[in-house]
Amino acid sequence: MSDLNQKILEALKNDEKAEGFSEEQANALQLITKSFNGTFRLTFAVIVLLQIIFVGLAIYCGYHLINELDIGLKINWLAGTLLSGVAFAISRLWFFMELNRLSVLREIKRVELQVSLLAKQ
Repeated sequence: MSDLNQKILEALKNDEKAEGFSEEQANALQLITKSFNGTFRLTFAVIVLLQIIFVGLAIYCGYHLINELDIGLKINWLAGTLLSGVAFAISRLWFFMELNRLSVLREIKRVELQVSLLAKQ
């Protein structure tokens, strides 16, 4: 059992050295950039690209909404603006929920490290 604890301790120490910052010192921008280094980096990149597309679509639909005179078309542009805004909000919520999940995983690793240090003593 102590061999397993030693392996966990070495792996977690290497992870902490690779991270380069603690959770308390990290701001949101650092956490976002660290999220692009994990296994879900392609997913994060796609979600950020979708967020940019949805914002652009909302601006485009909003511009046409303001300049349109026909009420029927104005309602269509309003629907496009609202749907792209909701899609942006949903993708933003997903992104921050994933950041929260990654943060919880880091904390679990830290607790494992502390448990292995206590077991070593």
